[in-house]
Amino acid sequence: MTLIGKAFTAVILILSVIFMALALTVNASHRNWRDVVMTGVNGEPGLKQQIESTTRINNQLRQTTEATQANLDREQAARRTALAALQTQLDQLQSDLQNSEASVQKLTAEVQVLTQTDLSRVQELERLTAENTNLRSAVRKEQQDRDTLFTQTLELTDQMNKLRGFKQQLEERNEQLMAQVTRFEEVVTSKGIDINAPLDGAPPERNGIILEVDRPRKLVLVSIGADEGLRQGHRLEVTRGGRYVGKLEIQRTTPDRAVAKILVDYSEGILQESDRVDTTIE
Repeated sequence: MTLIGKAFTAVILILSVIFMALALTVNASHRNWRDVVMTGVNGEPGLKQQIESTTRINNQLRQTTEATQANLDREQAARRTALAALQTQLDQLQSDLQNSEASVQKLTAEVQVLTQTDLSRVQELERLTAENTNLRSAVRKEQQDRDTLFTQTLELTDQMNKLRGFKQQLEERNEQLMAQVTRFEEVVTSKGIDINAPLDGAPPERNGIILEVDRPRKLVLVSIGADEGLRQGHRLEVTRGGRYVGKLEIQRTTPDRAVAKILVDYSEGILQESDRVDTTIE
């Protein structure tokens, strides 16, 4: 074999070793991409599962966005309605103000006229008073008038005596009534009766908050109960930040809690925990 042949043989041997090393390296670093996509590697989920999870999250976010947009539309409609009502009230108040100003001007003119009339009547009264004084002087001179006045005096004296007796009877009756009132107060105090409690079954003015919301059953738990005067059938107004949200109807009560039903027909939003509740008189 010539020297050149030996050289080529050596080169081929070296290249064979290099290619074998490269093949071993490639085989060691080879990844099964199907497993990566379907089942995952090293405990991580597969790319397909990650895509499905991301798709579900996107759908949930899309639904949440649509619900939020619907709530926003309802809120905007409610606000537009409220603004229209306020504008109507403002227009009515401005009209009432103009009418009131016109009435004030009219009344002012009438007062001025009445003032002048009153002044004239005062002057006439002074003249009549002077004439009456003269007439009384003439009347006192006549015996018949004195006899008439004496008879009237006797009658008035008799009436005064009768009134004194009636006054005494009234004073005695007043003492009896005062004794009865004192007795009634003692009985009411001993029985623990609140004389200021409403007699028509209406709830007293109370407020609290929503503690829990059971949306499937359309029920809520509120922080006020029978001790605050709530009874079955009473209704509560629900507000959030001063804005009306809905209405509740009491179903059952405990001393410091009450379960109420959500009145869907009166709802203008979604009831949440910590929303304020106030009693209302129907």
